[in-house]
Amino acid sequence: MRMWRRIFAGGALLGVALAGCSFQAALDRMVPRERQDEIIALARDFCTDPAAVLPALHSELVGSVRSAAAKLPGECPGRGATWRIASYEWGADLADGASRRREDAVVVGTGTGKWTTVSLRFHAENGKPMQIVAWNVLGSTTKPEALSFAESYDDMARLMAIAVPVTLLLLAALAGWLVWRWRQRRRAA
Repeated sequence: MRMWRRIFAGGALLGVALAGCSFQAALDRMVPRERQDEIIALARDFCTDPAAVLPALHSELVGSVRSAAAKLPGECPGRGATWRIASYEWGADLADGASRRREDAVVVGTGTGKWTTVSLRFHAENGKPMQIVAWNVLGSTTKPEALSFAESYDDMARLMAIAVPVTLLLLAALAGWLVWRWRQRRRAA
């Protein structure tokens, strides 16, 4: 019977662990909160103050941001928008004696009836600070696919938080019933 208690306790712990596994919780485990705030601030600055982004850009991109600065506010949801990271990837490698790091982030701003997707690619080499080496700002009146992924991740985490413990509870009940039935037959024989 101890084995079943362990299985049930393990299932309960798994359920509790999954309950806290939202997209934001997973992102918090991967990326320090300070870095997330920095990425979100850069994405927001593309919409509200493109000149503030210039120091973070690779020198080859400064001209493209300056030329697009007048058009960027039209793509953005406005000052009261909420911003969140909808996708994040990172990588590092060591080749030809140079260490390289890269980050790709998709940040979504949501305002009244408007969404803005800001895609940023960061790159750093040999311990230098990360610089933006690619960017894109896209406004839309429909929910971006990147945000749909983050929301479906959260929905699946909530579903798993319910389904896993219930399934384990049903399996424990079935196992208990089978043991009870086996003992009843053994006594009858």
